[in-house]
Amino acid sequence: MLRFLVFTVCVMSACGVYAQQSKLESYFNQVRTGKYPSIPAEISKPENAFNALKELNKYLSDSITIIRQRAASLSRYVGTQAKVSSVRTKAVDQIVISAKDKDNGNVGAALLYLTEFKKNDFSKANLDTLYSLFKRKQAHLNTLIRLMGYLEIQTSKNDLYNLSQDQSLGRKDRWTAMLALARMNDEQAMTDVLNRVKRMPLTDAVVYEIFPDLIFTRRPEAIAFLVEAIYSDAKNCESPNSDSAERIPCAYRIMEMLAAVIENYPLKQNASGDIETTDYTAALQQVRNWFKNNKNYSILRDTY
Repeated sequence: MLRFLVFTVCVMSACGVYAQQSKLESYFNQVRTGKYPSIPAEISKPENAFNALKELNKYLSDSITIIRQRAASLSRYVGTQAKVSSVRTKAVDQIVISAKDKDNGNVGAALLYLTEFKKNDFSKANLDTLYSLFKRKQAHLNTLIRLMGYLEIQTSKNDLYNLSQDQSLGRKDRWTAMLALARMNDEQAMTDVLNRVKRMPLTDAVVYEIFPDLIFTRRPEAIAFLVEAIYSDAKNCESPNSDSAERIPCAYRIMEMLAAVIENYPLKQNASGDIETTDYTAALQQVRNWFKNNKNYSILRDTY
């Protein structure tokens, strides 16, 4: 009787995997014909995650560019949904493979997918591979440099310092190298970044393009600079309402940025990154009061 039960369970398990593989095969067959099929529901189930990744792995080396890209995209989908660390790590392994793709578009997509994972999802082998891609001057170098900063790939520090000082490079490349170094807790890089930002006037461009870079560093002095800025009522930014010409305090946007990186922040963000509130004036005052009463706030560093 026991043998029969074991046999039955094994058969059922095999059938489950086979059905899942058939769904993925059908999905990719449709992609090959130019269709846009829905993601197979089966791969979102926790019990199918590891087998789904194993099946997806073979499509990462397909001869067709879009097939390889979709394989990496589905690996990202499975991995970011997973709660089991081994599944998340396997997903990262496969997306790192895609970061070596011969198509630059696939490389860029893969690097962005990797930013959605936590540091402990990456193995040492993953970090070594990313650093080797950097040394080869892989496509989407700025995205890769930021990723290395987030992952604190220490072997890259000298290279990044040299990049940050290389006047033959564009300003954006040097700036990105400094940001990565600052994220790796390099004091001089953070000082240089902050000194440059402090010389800039508070405008829409600075708030929307430069302040997110300060958030990226996760450095206490950078976050403190942004916290100080939320106390300003100066109306230097345009309203997000395109029908309104009225200018608003930049503090509203800064308040939203800080929500993602401060532990126990008093306000929550929705999926689009907006603060969950119907009264921004009251929300801003709430945040100001919270910082006055929580001067020893903690900065979250385990996400990109």
